[in-house]
Amino acid sequence: MNPTLAQIPGSLIRAINALKRPGDIDLCLGEPTLRPDPRPFEAALAWVRANGCPYSANAGDPVLRAVIAARYAYPGLDRAENVCVTVGSQEALFLALKTVCDPARDEVLIVGPSYPAYAKICQMEGIASREVGLDPADGFRPDAARVLAAVGPQTRLVLLATPANPTGRVWPDVELDALAVGLRARGEGRPYVLVDEVYRELCYVEPPPRGFATRYDRTLVANSLSKSHALTGLRLGWLLAPAEIVPTVVKAHQFVATAASTHSQQVALAIFQDAVPLDVHRPHYAARLAELSALLDAHGLTYAAPEGTFFCMVRLPAHLAHDSVAAAHALLAAQRVVTVPGAAFGAEGWLRLSWVAAPAQLATGIERLATYFLASR
Repeated sequence: MNPTLAQIPGSLIRAINALKRPGDIDLCLGEPTLRPDPRPFEAALAWVRANGCPYSANAGDPVLRAVIAARYAYPGLDRAENVCVTVGSQEALFLALKTVCDPARDEVLIVGPSYPAYAKICQMEGIASREVGLDPADGFRPDAARVLAAVGPQTRLVLLATPANPTGRVWPDVELDALAVGLRARGEGRPYVLVDEVYRELCYVEPPPRGFATRYDRTLVANSLSKSHALTGLRLGWLLAPAEIVPTVVKAHQFVATAASTHSQQVALAIFQDAVPLDVHRPHYAARLAELSALLDAHGLTYAAPEGTFFCMVRLPAHLAHDSVAAAHALLAAQRVVTVPGAAFGAEGWLRLSWVAAPAQLATGIERLATYFLASR
């Protein structure tokens, strides 16, 4: 067995989700409960009837690559040649890290709390990684100065998410500008920045900040339709990258997956070519966020106010804060509510809640959470 892989812990999120029983209230996985629009699938099926289901080009269907690049229109990333269509955004993250970083000399600086796969991909590939954690006392507020202070001589790539999983925080323009200015000041040796934008369309800040790629030339962007369109099972994502990087990205993608699903690419193409905006689900989740905030406030729970995604970090009371894994398991046993320990994201002392559950289920789950906090004293 590969000893490196053997030493990497499995997903703590999936481990606790696997304990879920019928009747439990699921505030765990980031799994949208909205039903997807069937029309893109019907269009894709019509295409398959006419053309079969052959391989696409390794980098993806040229028309899809072009419409993705045009949709975001990030300077220097706005041509089909800047896009590699991937098997979900997680492959895009993997390809970016594998392509940009030399395990013999480079390190990745991860802005945390963060999605656990970031560090685990680095570990699997033998790439050194460090985390610069945002301040929990400040609600995990994005802080360019903190990130810039952590950049070291071996930092080849900075990895951040906005909107961020697990915190739901959104990097504002002023902090993105400060980060770009500070990185540019490092000259030719400045690092690349990989931005996870998988929750880009679920941003509730008005107006939404401009993408980091509009202000910094060494930016790569990973994204997908999984969260924005309730299509987690479609496994269709993409990586936007500077032209000098894409050929190597495509080479690695060819070795790993050959190409993304032709059918999934046709579904995605129908979505991008539709007149319906990509943030079509945003009003639904914005309304749910208002409900969540009211529930948490009514029960006197302390939390980091989300600005995007469909996640919320709730602070554990002092007597439970030392072990979020134990707290999550005890909550599940005592109140039948499934949450994710903050330790999974490098944020001990917190629980992550997903608020995509039906309103009645969400209200009951928050009530049971508050009951557990009080009963455990």
